[in-house]
Amino acid sequence: MQPGIGSLAHTVHLRFHVPLYPSNARKPKTPKPVNLSLYLVADKPSYPDERLFFSKIKSAVRGGVSCIQLRDYRSNRNSIIQTAKRLKEIIPDIPLFINTPDSFDIAQAVEATGVFIEDAFAAKAKEILEANFFVGVSVRTGSDLLHAAKISAIDYISVKVSRSRRCPQNDHLWGIKGLELIRKISSHRIVAIGGLCAKSSEAIYQVLDSNDGIAMGGGLMDVDNPYLVAQEIIRNKFKR
Repeated sequence: MQPGIGSLAHTVHLRFHVPLYPSNARKPKTPKPVNLSLYLVADKPSYPDERLFFSKIKSAVRGGVSCIQLRDYRSNRNSIIQTAKRLKEIIPDIPLFINTPDSFDIAQAVEATGVFIEDAFAAKAKEILEANFFVGVSVRTGSDLLHAAKISAIDYISVKVSRSRRCPQNDHLWGIKGLELIRKISSHRIVAIGGLCAKSSEAIYQVLDSNDGIAMGGGLMDVDNPYLVAQEIIRNKFKR
């Protein structure tokens, strides 16, 4: 179900005559620029075989992945730090985002590029938003979108367009129409996510701006040859 697209459009029509986040109202912190074109979500618990885990990631990066999110809500702190450090060793030029229960702590420990916050509007997120990280947040509802518009520390918003195998119970789905609406009314950069694959990527890229991107987990990690799939996805981006 798409989360109140009609009511959101009406709210924006009444309250805003300019984009939700004015393009000239940038934050004072200066994180590195990040290419979000093809954003790999590497869920470590899904790949207990570390050699396979790192092999898949390296293959995807060779194919065109532009940044990586390490997602791990099961392992202990030391294990996550070891994995993050290993990722930085094998792919030193690719921005690394941390998405864990202690994202801020882990990101500081490994000097990651950024963090992804599942709930950016909780009080505990304040210290993360004020740190010098490249910050991404999940936008699940119209209310989230309106809140995000007021937080200058956010660098991009994550918009789930369809159901994914790894998160089958997540009902916060915007669909392609919702994605189109968000792209029209928000000045945040967008990363679209949710059960995407090479075949669906072209239509998603057509909706997004050139500095936006799409995120994939299983769509890249679960295929036999992530390199070839990543190359196909990047080609789809430039068909716009």
